[in-house]
Amino acid sequence: NFMYNPGAAGIANNNMIGISYRDQWSSFPGNPKTYMLYGDFSLNKMKAGAGAYIYRDETGPTSRTGIDLSFSKHIISLDGKKKLGLGLEVRGLQYAIDKSKINIDVQGDPVLAGSGNKFAFDAGAGVYYTNQKLSVGAAVSQLIQSKLEFGSPSNANQRGKLYRHYVFNANYKIQTGDNIYLLPNAMMRIIEHSPSEYEFGAMFNYKEKIWWGLQYRIDQFWSMQAGVKILQKIGLTYSYDYYQTPINVFTSGSGAHEIGIRFDLKSNSPQF
Repeated sequence: NFMYNPGAAGIANNNMIGISYRDQWSSFPGNPKTYMLYGDFSLNKMKAGAGAYIYRDETGPTSRTGIDLSFSKHIISLDGKKKLGLGLEVRGLQYAIDKSKINIDVQGDPVLAGSGNKFAFDAGAGVYYTNQKLSVGAAVSQLIQSKLEFGSPSNANQRGKLYRHYVFNANYKIQTGDNIYLLPNAMMRIIEHSPSEYEFGAMFNYKEKIWWGLQYRIDQFWSMQAGVKILQKIGLTYSYDYYQTPINVFTSGSGAHEIGIRFDLKSNSPQF
């Protein structure tokens, strides 16, 4: 959750690190790929938490590399069952165009006439509440709306910048049997000058050793997810996304696969 909401950093009392790789739309040359390294840490003595992730997106001749650092101050009830996290994040981004991968005549394109690398810095904030069953959060990222342009045509009506993202999410933990839990969830993302996104789903968790679930983002894709914990502190995860957009006219390679591995640094780290 801390990747969407800095208020959630460390609030689940986790200490963990992980890596993941995502491969999307493999039917296309230069299809999107994402590499990520992340960590979530509790700072119990400070009644706080911290999170960080580094990622790289590659799509054809373009790439995006970023780092995000989050810190959350926790307000905890006397019985320790209720927590409120107030979080801030800072992030740095590098957008790049590899001109050597473009083999058409675009000499008049102002985007390619300038530098192939652009940098931007921004910040975000979030609030996250959780008890032993219900969790809800609200966050905003790219608060500063930093300028980001590869070219500045004189007749442009609007300049490039990082637009704000607003994220609202909730989940609820339901015990359905001995050591079996169901976690329904919902998330809404509002992006300035873009269509809003609505996502919901559910995850089953068995003894915190096996988990599986299904997510649906309206008018975009279905996502099937599964994971298993081995050797007490190692979790393996896999997900497959099936797209409902026109991209799925391709009979093969029109989905997305993501694999990951994470290492729990505490033996009692929960898996959700």
